[in-house]
Amino acid sequence: MKLLLNTLILLSPALALAAGGGHGHNEGVPTVVMYQAINVVILVAGLIYFTKDSIVTFFKDRKAQYLEAAQKSAFAREQAEREFVDIKNKLAQLDATRAESLNKAQAHANDLKKQILDEAQAVSKRIKEDAQLTMKLEVERAQRDLRQQLLKDSVEAARTVLTKDLSGADQQKLQKDFINHVGV
Repeated sequence: MKLLLNTLILLSPALALAAGGGHGHNEGVPTVVMYQAINVVILVAGLIYFTKDSIVTFFKDRKAQYLEAAQKSAFAREQAEREFVDIKNKLAQLDATRAESLNKAQAHANDLKKQILDEAQAVSKRIKEDAQLTMKLEVERAQRDLRQQLLKDSVEAARTVLTKDLSGADQQKLQKDFINHVGV
């Protein structure tokens, strides 16, 4: 229906021109201008009539889109403002608890320092005790080694003296004394 009506509107200036062209009036320019003005009025009226609904719908849809975008931006703004207030509150809370957090950290550091010092003292005490024990053991071992060496040297010196200076009678007397002492 609209297609047929559009075709008639578009062809109506040609019909008007064809209807007036056979009389032979030579009025010239004013008739042509009048026909052109009629054609423009018909064209504008047809455009308004046929595109009125689509233009109104287009602008209604456009208005709805703008309103929807405005609502979304208002919601986003409210949400951003809430987040801003939350962040501001958290920063204020952090500023308020900063001194307390620093005190806690200092106390924790002092505790760690004390613990490390205690452990270091315990380790140094243990090392000192180990060193003293090692020193005692080394002294005892050195004394034992010296005694053994002294005994060996004494026995060797006595053997040398006895083999050179003792006669056979003296050796028999020493053996008897040794046997008597062992027996006792």
